[in-house]
Amino acid sequence: MFQRHAIEEIAAWYRQSQRKPLVLRGARQVGKSTAAKMAAGQLKVPFHEINLERHPSLEAQFARYDIKGLLFSFSAICGTPLSEKSPGILFLDEAQATPSAYACLRYFHEDAPGLAVVLTGSLLDQILENYKSSVPVGRVEHQFMGPVGFEEFLIATGQKRFVDLLSSVTLDSLRAIPDEVHHELMEQVRRYTLVGGMPHAVQLAIDTDFDHAAINKYHVDLLQTYRADFNKYRGSLDGLKLNTFFDGILAQVGAQFSHKVAHQIVGVSSGDNRLLNSAIEQFIEARLFYRVLHSGADRIPLGAQVKPRISKFLFVDAGLLLAAQNIPVQSVIGKPLELANQGILAEQFVGQHLLNAGPSYKKPELYFWHPPKNELQAEIDFLLQMEGLILPVEVKSAASGRLKSLHSYAITKNVPLAIRIHSGKGGVETLEAKMQKRSGTLRLLNLPFYLIGQVQRLTRELAASSTP
Repeated sequence: MFQRHAIEEIAAWYRQSQRKPLVLRGARQVGKSTAAKMAAGQLKVPFHEINLERHPSLEAQFARYDIKGLLFSFSAICGTPLSEKSPGILFLDEAQATPSAYACLRYFHEDAPGLAVVLTGSLLDQILENYKSSVPVGRVEHQFMGPVGFEEFLIATGQKRFVDLLSSVTLDSLRAIPDEVHHELMEQVRRYTLVGGMPHAVQLAIDTDFDHAAINKYHVDLLQTYRADFNKYRGSLDGLKLNTFFDGILAQVGAQFSHKVAHQIVGVSSGDNRLLNSAIEQFIEARLFYRVLHSGADRIPLGAQVKPRISKFLFVDAGLLLAAQNIPVQSVIGKPLELANQGILAEQFVGQHLLNAGPSYKKPELYFWHPPKNELQAEIDFLLQMEGLILPVEVKSAASGRLKSLHSYAITKNVPLAIRIHSGKGGVETLEAKMQKRSGTLRLLNLPFYLIGQVQRLTRELAASSTP
């Protein structure tokens, strides 16, 4: 049980005078229930938990929007009288088992505005997809939860001194971080990558002094739980095909997902592209995978220029990816992260942090850029959209010299700023970007992996210092 930003955000939601029902969205085991319970404890208010999977008879009352009848039923289940103005948090869990519960939230807002209702479920996004016609627009709030972030991990494992240091780093002090501190922080990054950000895995690491066998067993068990959930997915896809599709996409994390790859996965499963596309959507709705879409990157918002057929995938968590791909611990310990497993773990680490870096009320989105087929430059790993700027983000080795992809992107898109995240030390350098007969000035912000939580702050500082 350790502190997370999500706990503070739920507590802030509870304190609002004009509060709406809150929908917590995130993958299974990212800590939604625990965060809500700890927020209630922090607020010193009652926590009333109803597991809707255990009470299927409530479906009829939700479908009738019978708020008074529901409150009576909740009171009987909890053993505590509940009314429209009862203090505390009413926590409705496993809402995918009772589809009408989501639509009913508008009536909790209208008929019981004093009651703090939180609704969640591990497959809730599938319910939201199915209930497009019944969305209580304007009457609910949403909060997206991802895994524990690197800085949250440092605090949980007793390394708050590092978090204080990272939050105080400026562009001027980047190069002043002592070598021994840099190496110690990079060791913490490797440690986080091995453990991952699933809260129970982090707690296991704390309780067992980082027993990687115990952590790996938990990861494998959780992956089996995800697979067991496949039987609950909507549609006609059978569990065997879903397992095959799941394994196929896992093997492609970080790589461009091409028609050739899709065809190979379909061939193994005896399925077809339609079934694969349906499975992908269900995995995304379950928040097991995130699709990183290609953007033309000519203007903001980046989502206005996407090419849905050009994409790559990130998994829910780096530690789980390690277990899912059977990556040995020894391949991560003692070497630069960008060299472990062909750089896939490094890209997963950066990608999952960029995905969850925005406000919790916004659905996580991430984009990358790939050059036209007639151009030879490499892709840009990620694009960061910030205050009118589109910044390329590369996850590269500190020893890589030419950074050809960044140079060509900077010239093609007339971009003056770029970011490289790597295992080396930080700093800002001014480069002459060159492509064919064209050239331009590029300011490159080099950041070590451990500053992933400070990317936006330091980039704003760089942008401000670059403005005439």
